[in-house]
This record gives sequence, C-alpha cells and structure tokens, in this order.
Amino acid sequence: MNYSKQVNILDYHSSFDQDTRISYKGPIDEKILQAIGTYIEGVLNKNQKASKKVFKIFIELAQNISYYSAEKNTMKNNKEIGVGMVIISEAEDTYNFMTGNLVKNDDIVSIIEKSEIINSLDREELREYKREQRKLPHSQKGGANIGLIQVALTSSHPLDIEVIPVDDDLSFFSIAVKIDK
Repeated sequence: MNYSKQVNILDYHSSFDQDTRISYKGPIDEKILQAIGTYIEGVLNKNQKASKKVFKIFIELAQNISYYSAEKNTMKNNKEIGVGMVIISEAEDTYNFMTGNLVKNDDIVSIIEKSEIINSLDREELREYKREQRKLPHSQKGGANIGLIQVALTSSHPLDIEVIPVDDDLSFFSIAVKIDK
C-alpha cells in the first residue's frame, strides 16, 4: 500500500513557517500536557512573563480539547481522551496560540455565544463575569466557559474563533489568541 498518496507529509510540514515554535496533533492527556508545557517553558524562556501567559493559556485550551473534543482516542485503560491540534507561533511582538478540534454541532451555538459575550466585555467586566460563572452549579456553567474567560483575561486580547462545518453532526472549532511579548 502506498501511504504517500493518502497524506503528503511534506505538504503538511510546508504549511508551517519558520515562526512555528510548537505544532502538535493528537490525543491530549496529562502526559502530553506535561511534555508540551515543559517545551513551552524551554522554547519561550527569553521572555518569562510571556512564557507564563502562553503556558497558562495552553493549559486552559488543551484541557478543553481533552474534555470536550468530539474526536476521542481510547487509551489502554479504556479512558477516552480528546483529540485536537495545538500550534504556537512567534511574530515580532506576539506569540500566537491556536487550537482546533472537532465539536458536536449541538454544542457549537453555545460556544459561539459564550465567545461573543467574552469578547464584548472589558477586563473588569470579564472578572465579574468569571465570578458569576463560578457561582453557578457545575451543570449550568456549560463546560469551557470559565476557561475561555481566563484565556481572554490572561492574553488581554479578544478570542478569535472560527467554526467550519464538517458534516451534519460535527464542526471544526478553532480558537486563536495573541499574547504580547
């Protein structure tokens, strides 16, 4: 069987530029979180403040993939782990952090609405919104809401979200965040 006709790994590799610091696609569990987290601390050590922000945002968004991705890998212990992508690139004044994963179409409207609310609030309003969300019973929080609020607070930039329909059941959800150096 000729696998090169299924996936052109050179095209995939070429789709990233020299400013890409980290690129990962696969299941995201505790071991991956730890490995990529350690790598972030090593690669971005030139700027400790920005490195800490990137690390915090990585943890929040990677955990969202792990918990909420519609695509799952089953591990040896029969535990299902969410699958997604993480990309960190560097520009002159910012680090750019992107994640992407499949989500169920039933969940996408809620995610978009939450992201729009988060993007409409200033820093103090975001803090108050986070406090309000923490007071809600867990089932009413709606999953990634507090994590996305924390990402917006940490980055001091709006969440850049994109939803691309895949089929009747799934869409690809991506989020990009800038972190000032």
